[in-house]
Amino acid sequence: MVHMSDQPTQVSNGTQPSTSTVSIDQTRVAKRTLGTWQIIVLIIGAMTPLAVIVGTAPLGFAFGGPSTVLAFLIAGIVIGIFCIGYVQMVRRIDRPGAFYNYIARGLGRPAGVGGAMVGTIGYLFGFLGAAAIQGFTLQESIIALTGVEVPWVLLHVIPLLLVGFLIYRRIDISAMLISIIVAFEVVLLLALSFAIIARDGIANALPLEVISPDVFSIGSWTVAFIFAFLCFQGYEAGALYAPEAKNPGKTVPRALYGALAIIVVVLVLTTWTLTSVSGIETQMDVVLEQGLSGFIFATVGEYLGTFGLVLFSIGSLLAQLAVMITIGNFMSRYLNGLARDSILPSYLGRLNKHGAPYAAQFTLIGIGIFVPLLVWAFGGDPYTQVSTIAFGVGAIAATLLQALASISVVGYFLKQPAAQRSLWKQIIIPSIASVLLIAALAIELAGFSWITGVEAGWTVLLPILVFAMLVFGIGFGYWLRKNRPEVYQDLAAGDSAEEAAAIRTDRLMTQAAAREQKKQ
Repeated sequence: MVHMSDQPTQVSNGTQPSTSTVSIDQTRVAKRTLGTWQIIVLIIGAMTPLAVIVGTAPLGFAFGGPSTVLAFLIAGIVIGIFCIGYVQMVRRIDRPGAFYNYIARGLGRPAGVGGAMVGTIGYLFGFLGAAAIQGFTLQESIIALTGVEVPWVLLHVIPLLLVGFLIYRRIDISAMLISIIVAFEVVLLLALSFAIIARDGIANALPLEVISPDVFSIGSWTVAFIFAFLCFQGYEAGALYAPEAKNPGKTVPRALYGALAIIVVVLVLTTWTLTSVSGIETQMDVVLEQGLSGFIFATVGEYLGTFGLVLFSIGSLLAQLAVMITIGNFMSRYLNGLARDSILPSYLGRLNKHGAPYAAQFTLIGIGIFVPLLVWAFGGDPYTQVSTIAFGVGAIAATLLQALASISVVGYFLKQPAAQRSLWKQIIIPSIASVLLIAALAIELAGFSWITGVEAGWTVLLPILVFAMLVFGIGFGYWLRKNRPEVYQDLAAGDSAEEAAAIRTDRLMTQAAAREQKKQ
């Protein structure tokens, strides 16, 4: 395993170039403006609870059955166990790139580059899936509210341009908007749950049979788990905001725990009460008969009335906007962090005056607009042919990243003196999390067609793409060690964003000095 040095590459030729030879964009450090609550809403925004209840939970109900409630609880527990070890790394390393850094520190730089490539392909596919679906979601919501059918092309392009504008600004502006949307969503879901409890009584609305092991015999618990675990993808990205967080060693861990607690409580309570409405034994038939989202909106109409139905439709519109803003924010920051370490093209590493990764953001928005439009122009369906497949690849990549990050926690702390590490938090619990996440990955791989909704034989090749990127990244890491040792030496070096920027500046100035010498 390669020793990780945090010392910057030193200028060995004695020439000191002017700092003007190094672009400010290449060395700028983002401002630390985010507090705990702002990071919480940015995490929840990627897993927006209303979108989960309207879009993903009904899939679990229809094809998995009543074990969906326990599946959400179990998935939350698995992520919680993962989080215990994960925050140990967050408290020590808050440079850009998050888990790429953790994997590099724990398992060696080549493995870190492999993880970086997995994240790149996974997040690009994830953003593409969200971009492909949002136009259709907005179109259906507007029809339900007004009866007016707005062209899909407009609803696809205009919101993405708005998302791009918001991401370009300071991230705390996005966090403020998302906090309002998330609060609105949580209030709506709690109102629905308490309305069911108030009318049907707590014993009927929260039947204990739902959390009994017997529900695993109804339907398919593995399918229920796949859809439940899918809703937690992107949770680990909360650490990507560490370079912009105030006191990241405290705010980011608190945000990770806080966001998880809110998500699990809201989703378990809502799916529990919804299961009581459909009936435990009859849930799969009822949901399929009424339609996936149709079951949810029918329940809302029954318990909250027409006004509640209007609010849920508006909430669905806002939830989609929140998802796009949040995903765009953390994905652009991930690409930016890798580019600043010279793993990806350098132009992606640029920051604007607000500290936003505008070059990576413009690239994401361009991909999100162009690919679905291209599929649509050639007569395809971006909703069924792009979004589901993209989400499937993104889910596999995210779970693999979580597993690698958890293993890296163990690797990192095994290198530390025994007296300076916690056996439980830093070795045993992360080891347990690694096993659980690998098991979750195996379940996802076995049921990949359930995630994509596509039965075609060629789809089995898509998960191979994720693992191929891991192998390619590891190989690229070894190539960097041999052919670009100055870049390799600085991979994941520096514990903070400021240290990483100083190391990057030193390397860029050294390279600029070498170029100036060649000209002389």
